[in-house]
Amino acid sequence: MNIPFRCGNVAIAGLPNVGKSTLLNCILGRKVSITSPKPQTTRNSIRGIKTTPAYQIIFVDTPGYHTGNSRIDKLMIHETGAAILSVDLVCLLAEPRKDRKSDFYLLLEKIAAGSAPVILALSKADIYSRKELLDAADKYSEFANFLHIIPISVRQGLNIEKLEYLIADALPTAQAAYSSDQVTTQTDLFLTAEFIREQVFLLLHKEIPYSIFVETDNIENTEKAVYIDASIMVSKESHKPIILGKGGHMLKEIGINARKELKAHFGKNVHLSLWVKVGNPL
Repeated sequence: MNIPFRCGNVAIAGLPNVGKSTLLNCILGRKVSITSPKPQTTRNSIRGIKTTPAYQIIFVDTPGYHTGNSRIDKLMIHETGAAILSVDLVCLLAEPRKDRKSDFYLLLEKIAAGSAPVILALSKADIYSRKELLDAADKYSEFANFLHIIPISVRQGLNIEKLEYLIADALPTAQAAYSSDQVTTQTDLFLTAEFIREQVFLLLHKEIPYSIFVETDNIENTEKAVYIDASIMVSKESHKPIILGKGGHMLKEIGINARKELKAHFGKNVHLSLWVKVGNPL
């Protein structure tokens, strides 16, 4: 029996810190989207690609949906909205009890404005009872007609493979859009900056403002090692000492942790030089 190959674009949507990037990295089996406890860590729509002999799923990891008046809030809302309206399927993540708020229902309205079917994944299901999961599914079903509702837990690996199959089965019949060995459309310049920014948030997520960003100034990829120059940009001079730390200790720790992630990404030794500069990111 000849089973048709399926291929399509899938937006992973939800509120901040619901586990969108963690889910994407889990399905791909490698990191292409950074994570941290700081809400709205993901600022751009990150594309990750999962290819098997039967299907190719092109995931779009969207920024956490959060209404606000700041420029960064508006930019991220635009990113999410554009992604939702341009995909073949939406995988909506919701955490029971925590996502019954106005932003979630505004996101549901935005999804409903598109034509793509929606699979609802109840995230972090390992910390909820069966009754809580069923109550959440009933509650959310009052506001949208979901193709499937499935509880998942990345931490325990609960239903992750099943979710992937449900997503693939809902995609259109089409040829693969990317080569089978391609895992992301992001460039090394972009991923390098993201891996460094992730470490800043992990180490300083309570102290550092959202306005921080990272620029990859130069990458020299040789046969034996990768040489990287990058700048951590802050919006105010007063923020520089926070990144540097006493005697440069914090910047050194950021560099050590980022180097580990970059070594795993490039598969070779990484020499990383970091600077802290004042700039205007947004």
